[in-house]
Amino acid sequence: MDLKALPKVELHRHLEGSIRCSTFLELARETHLDLSRAELRRRTSMKGERPGFLRFLSKFELYRGLYPSREWIQRVAFEAAEDATREGIVHLELRFSPTHFGRRLGAKGEEVAEWIARGARRAGISVRFLATFGRDFGVKGNEPTTRAVEGTDVFSGLDLAGNEAVPARPFAPLFRRLKLPATIHAGEGGGPANVREAIESFGALRIGHGIRAFRDPRVLALARQQNVHFELCPTSEIQTGVARGWTTHPAWRALSLGLKCSLNTDDPSISGIGLPQEYQRARQGGWSAGDLADVSIQAARGTFMASRRERDLLVARVRSAWEPVRGIIQPKPR
Repeated sequence: MDLKALPKVELHRHLEGSIRCSTFLELARETHLDLSRAELRRRTSMKGERPGFLRFLSKFELYRGLYPSREWIQRVAFEAAEDATREGIVHLELRFSPTHFGRRLGAKGEEVAEWIARGARRAGISVRFLATFGRDFGVKGNEPTTRAVEGTDVFSGLDLAGNEAVPARPFAPLFRRLKLPATIHAGEGGGPANVREAIESFGALRIGHGIRAFRDPRVLALARQQNVHFELCPTSEIQTGVARGWTTHPAWRALSLGLKCSLNTDDPSISGIGLPQEYQRARQGGWSAGDLADVSIQAARGTFMASRRERDLLVARVRSAWEPVRGIIQPKPR
């Protein structure tokens, strides 16, 4: 089974965590970031690091306010989408914060959103964009992102990310006003109650990670009742320390628990992972070829495409490619 060649859908990938290492080194030189190559790599990668949620979040710090021009912003968007095509991804939902990318330039959120969309679409992949709001900066600190959502037609959905120790509730009225489908990072750095809040207060259709919800059967029952989709990112969940090990990772229980879910990379450059490798690790975790087929089809069904016809065509494409691999023998878990 060629996991790279089979068509895949990725629902949870941050542009901020998808910058090629070689591109970042070039960008650092242009912006006179006075750090050695080794230090730059260390501060932007989890390779060789002990697991830790705040340690993982710290890998984004150097990127903030670093982009000096429209050309640079368009370039990193193009490269992220191009890298996705090389992994066999046929539809990508790429999330980003216009506030983050426009900080150094003082650019309007609307401008940044248009630049990123233009750059990513040049890669020739089916791509939709989610507007990421950072909990840590509050509603006011995310105003450029709010204006980008209100002032453009770039976005198909909303995302709330960041440290779950910061309350999500202040964002709920804003998300209701913006009236786009929502995915909420919850049950990653916080507990099951955050997943319940995402569903009940935000009307979230998808949950980013949600791993700690597996501790509470009542929250899982609510997720099943509401047809909520879990965007699983096993590698990053190990790196953040949310999951303690590969063999005991809660993600491998998702299908047996009747949850809708998909496999995703989260931040491929920071985690050092591509989607085919994420699929391979799921195989080693005990999922069969049929399980991979199921989550691939569920990922296609879980997109925030506005057009039902487009979504149906995507589902049909993914299903037709994956159905023949169902009979492949499942390897024994490690």
